[in-house]
Amino acid sequence: MKSVFTKRLTLSTLMVMVLVLTASLVASGAATTKQLSTNFTLVNLATGTNTVNIQYYKPDGTQWRTPEQTTLTGVGDQLIRRQYTDAALQSGSGSVVVGGSGAMGAVVQIRAINQTPTSGAYSGASAGSSSANVPLIAKNQPSASGTLNSQVIVQNTGTAATSASIQAVNADGTVVYTTPAFNLALGAAYTYDVTNDASFPAGIYSAVVNAASGGQVAVVSNLFMGTHGVQTFNAFTTKSQKWVAPLFTSRLSNNLSTPVTVQNLSGNTIPAGGIQMSCKANPASTVSGDVNVSNTAAVNNTASYSFNPVVDQSIPAGFQGACTITTTGFDTVAFVQMRFIGTDNVAAYEALDGTSTKTKVVVPLYLKRLTNGFATAVTIANLGTQAATVNVTYKKSAEITDPALVCDLSFSATINVGESLVQNHRIASGANSVPQISDKCQGSMTIESTNGQAIDAFSQITVIIPQAGDTFMAHDAFPY
Repeated sequence: MKSVFTKRLTLSTLMVMVLVLTASLVASGAATTKQLSTNFTLVNLATGTNTVNIQYYKPDGTQWRTPEQTTLTGVGDQLIRRQYTDAALQSGSGSVVVGGSGAMGAVVQIRAINQTPTSGAYSGASAGSSSANVPLIAKNQPSASGTLNSQVIVQNTGTAATSASIQAVNADGTVVYTTPAFNLALGAAYTYDVTNDASFPAGIYSAVVNAASGGQVAVVSNLFMGTHGVQTFNAFTTKSQKWVAPLFTSRLSNNLSTPVTVQNLSGNTIPAGGIQMSCKANPASTVSGDVNVSNTAAVNNTASYSFNPVVDQSIPAGFQGACTITTTGFDTVAFVQMRFIGTDNVAAYEALDGTSTKTKVVVPLYLKRLTNGFATAVTIANLGTQAATVNVTYKKSAEITDPALVCDLSFSATINVGESLVQNHRIASGANSVPQISDKCQGSMTIESTNGQAIDAFSQITVIIPQAGDTFMAHDAFPY
């Protein structure tokens, strides 16, 4: 196996608002032979100066490099750290703990540098928890995108050393395997690779990660698909009875489909029909009518159920829109996979909590048609009960020094109930484009609902220069 060079991030509150960014760390393992690297982007959520302390840990909890201190000024101020260019870091894997004098958000990217691309991304978590839920893990399972294998990355976000273990849960809700407990030093992270554990049974499961009594952890999952693809997403530490997938597609002409997986965490069995997914078509859909589907079989506690348009012919081909997943009376979690079938390009993001009341979100990183091909598309969802009036503010990165580039922008827009506003930085013109922003711009986005309606967002990071491999990433925005 090749060595892996990465980091981890997560968020917790100690004496002050602290960001513990657990940059997803992939340790050497049979799930991938890639040499993976990370970068992370911090964004200031405080209105004033934010003093930031960054600490790096090896898996045994010892210091990986000299701690770093820097400053962010003003809401939306951004800081990017690329681990693969940091001469102070030795190759390997580890974790990062970021503390600040004010609130911060973050996004982490995982990349295979100077290789056929493998790409994943996720947003920093807001807190650790005594347990975390992964709706989908797999070992040695075939798929249209190649063999599926999972890595589960667990970081200690508590105040003392702890241990943790992982339960694999079958479709009938039974625990088929529990890993041996693994120790976690303070701030450190452990990567569990299913293919390195001969006792882990082949199959597709949901998973529950449990910390020892008094422990707190944050969890990120990497689902590797074939030789190059990876879907990276956060495990869930909170539950809801309403989830929103702002972008759902079924067998589009470009082969994009988006399976939605729902994990039952209610403590009871959800009967057939108890998971309702209602999807409203958007203007680009070749299917004009809405789509409504529900689970056809009962779902036991901690088990998962998937709505999979890749193979489910009851979901019409060509449909695209926004979906609401309702599980009245039953607590659940849900995440969305994005798969361009027949290619290596895959991504994943956590579904948005449809009961959220938050009116501000930040996208730590937007990219507009960079020279290397990187570009983003940001989808802003109205979770409220009335039309939402939103202010969108673009703030350029300190890395942009060309005075000819226009990278700052502020405007207002209205988003109808159940609909989304798309900011597509991958295209120069046309529907959803942002021509006011120059090509080669990058920075942060702050979105605020000014009439009290709840909002949320997710971002896709893509490479618009055609090439082999997986150049597709997605992650949720960071709510205030």
